[in-house]
Amino acid sequence: PFIARLASWRLWTVSAALLVPFAWIFFASSAPFAIAEVEAACGQAPPDMRFFTTGDGVTQFLDDCGPDGRDAYRNMQLADVFYPAVVGVFMASSLSLALRRLSPRRSRILWLGALPLAASAFDYVENAFAWLALTSYPDPTATSDLLGVASAAKTTTSWAAGLVLLAALAAIAVRTTSARISATRTETPDVSDRADERDVIGAAP
Repeated sequence: PFIARLASWRLWTVSAALLVPFAWIFFASSAPFAIAEVEAACGQAPPDMRFFTTGDGVTQFLDDCGPDGRDAYRNMQLADVFYPAVVGVFMASSLSLALRRLSPRRSRILWLGALPLAASAFDYVENAFAWLALTSYPDPTATSDLLGVASAAKTTTSWAAGLVLLAALAAIAVRTTSARISATRTETPDVSDRADERDVIGAAP
């Protein structure tokens, strides 16, 4: 099935190689489409970076941004065409690899690897509503009320995927550590066993 193909180290490596520069440019650089540029121009975080924003809040954000801020926000939306796909594939591959390692014989559990893809889908819905708000400004649009709903869905599924990944990694670490401890105990005889062996040898004629 498609979801099983996400558990691929090749896919993980490629997506990780793309994610690192994307994330740095998007979140930490001074590129025209970086989030920091939008925050500097608008004096606040964009709706995309909030858990929820009302329709009136979206309109107020665009008002506060002014022409330069709205241009920066538009540039951010252009760059955000690629970022959700990159981070979604990376997280889905990471989660699928961890789940397959944790439970290789249970294929149903691998469907949890689709959580990051769902988050990416909500991100694209959020972006579509943001574009509609930008293109209709200064007139409000009814879909601005749905932008906050998409943001909340995106954030919720993203956090759910992250928590499942952390739980899977913790379970793998515990299982690996327990297996190593058991192997060490099996390979190393108990002190009492060695003492019994010496007594037997000493008692031999």
